[in-house]
Amino acid sequence: MLNNSLASMKARLIGAARATVLISSPMYNYGMPAVLKAWFDQVIRVNKTFSFDLARGDFPLEPMMSGKTLVLISSSGEFGFEIGGIREKMNHLGPHIEVLGKYLGVEAFYEIQSEYQEFDDARHEKSLKDALAAIEALVQQLSGD
Repeated sequence: MLNNSLASMKARLIGAARATVLISSPMYNYGMPAVLKAWFDQVIRVNKTFSFDLARGDFPLEPMMSGKTLVLISSSGEFGFEIGGIREKMNHLGPHIEVLGKYLGVEAFYEIQSEYQEFDDARHEKSLKDALAAIEALVQQLSGD
């Protein structure tokens, strides 16, 4: 009975990943929180969200879904995690989620960051304001308005 219940839950989780997936997550120790990693581990399933075929050579995994958009809204205590930023190579949240998203059929990935949280100063306030504006702009872009 437990196995049937678990399988049913996994099917519901996979089905919940519709056309647009929105994830809001803090950056913990430069990566994703354990509970978010656990969610990905339960939702990304062989022969459900991706296929595995050794005939493909060095890249045997292939997504079975397509056409999805993933929006990541993240917060961090530090700053400079964006592409070209001073901590770009320390960002193990956004790039990791972008890679995992491919196995959910994600073809468009957007990351909006609110930084400087630990500093709790004007830089954090500006970063938060900029993130909120970026969210509004992305909503307009994705909705076609």
